Amino acid sequence: MLRDIFKSVGGIEGYGLVSMIIFVVFFALLTLHTLSLKKKEVEDYSRMPLDDFSKESDESQDI
Repeated sequence: MLRDIFKSVGGIEGYGLVSMIIFVVFFALLTLHTLSLKKKEVEDYSRMPLDDFSKESDESQDI
């Protein structure tokens, strides 16, 4: 049934190609960004959920 619907819609074959190109480009850019991160940044990001941000907010109020 779905195949028949897609056959009746003209020019739809280009959408699959465009969406695949967008996905591949996004995935490649995300991979390049991840590989280009410095080790220090990765360590900082990995500790983020465990850090206590209440100290920083208290210190900023003193200024």
